[in-house]
Amino acid sequence: MDKYEKEPERLIYLAFFAGALAILPSALLESFVNWTNFSRSPPLGYLFLAFLWVGIVEEFFKYLAVRLTVYRSNQFNEVMDGMIYMISAALGFAAAENVGYMLGFGFFVGLVRAILSYLGHVSFSAILGYYLGKAKIQRQGNWLWIGFIWAISLHWLYDAFFVIGTTHSSLGFLFLGLVVWVFGLILTSLLIKRAQAISPFRTAHLLPKRLTRPCQACGKTVSAKAWICHHCGEPLKLDEEELTLKA
Repeated sequence: MDKYEKEPERLIYLAFFAGALAILPSALLESFVNWTNFSRSPPLGYLFLAFLWVGIVEEFFKYLAVRLTVYRSNQFNEVMDGMIYMISAALGFAAAENVGYMLGFGFFVGLVRAILSYLGHVSFSAILGYYLGKAKIQRQGNWLWIGFIWAISLHWLYDAFFVIGTTHSSLGFLFLGLVVWVFGLILTSLLIKRAQAISPFRTAHLLPKRLTRPCQACGKTVSAKAWICHHCGEPLKLDEEELTLKA
């Protein structure tokens, strides 16, 4: 979906592995919750508070995985990049988390989580990533708070509804969890389209090929009239034909 300016693979992998490492501090802070109560059908209030804490911890450390690694890179130069890097961190986090669940509860649990939890983590972090990108590009920190509110709220409700539905054998709560999951994916899709629409690289990408040329430094497509590559910031060299015409 990142159509107009692909991110370097090394940065995507860096965000992924940083996200995987983020499972360690997250697990440490989540250990303060008394998870043994879950085997005794705990009250709904306790479950909601427990999973609010989980949502806050996990979304914060996935964000931190990006903030401490790729955030300062000059490749992070549009709103879409915030979504790409946060999704990468989320996939790393979900992969590490799922290994723990498979070791503790078996392969089948890991298989189910590979569909529901992976896409849940992706959508929650993508939404946060959209607002992270806006906060960086527009230099307005308030956007980041909006992203955290969306990501933490959806993560919290998704976890709480599914666990309540499972521990209390309630199809109603399971359905609500599924509604939150689907809503997160729909919102992610809408924000991806919005990020594509406001991409500063969209115009050059849509130009006819005869009006574009590759940057000699990074190889990405730029306008034939550009003097500086808007991808890597390097000055563009003139072709021999252009030099002859200017002479």
